[in-house]
Amino acid sequence: MSAASAEPRPSPLFLPGDYRRGVVIAVPVRTSVGVVSHKGILADLLGDDHLPSVIHSAKAYGEQVIETSMTAYADGALGPITCEGYPGALPPELVLARARARIGQPWRLRENCEHFVGWAHDVEPASPQLRSGLLKAGVVGAASAGLFAAAVIVLGKRRSTMDPGRVLSR
Repeated sequence: MSAASAEPRPSPLFLPGDYRRGVVIAVPVRTSVGVVSHKGILADLLGDDHLPSVIHSAKAYGEQVIETSMTAYADGALGPITCEGYPGALPPELVLARARARIGQPWRLRENCEHFVGWAHDVEPASPQLRSGLLKAGVVGAASAGLFAAAVIVLGKRRSTMDPGRVLSR
């Protein structure tokens, strides 16, 4: 990769935005839990595709923080790349240095792409998508447990009324 001096060219790959070094970008991708917004940091090197590279924490790329071409970052995307803005006050050079210092660090659910871009910008790392997913999973899990308990009670009552001599074990 070589040093990038140009902003991304207008193309169907990008929605309009302020694409500059260090900005957070996102692309919709399908995962095992549904469609999520995969976030990365626009870097200052040109990839093989002659577009700025992206530093991102990705399960799909060997479960680690990695710097890839824009094309590789957007591979499998369900829509265009969007500019999410510049969340912190650090200069772009420091954001990129912090991001590159994490290259090779393992991806973890609780240290995902959203946490990574927050950390690189020195803002509180957070993952609204993860929090939302866990809340949904908790609601579904609680509902499933409730349905299971109700089914056990109903089935237990049916068995006990159908076979009066049967003793249900506890």
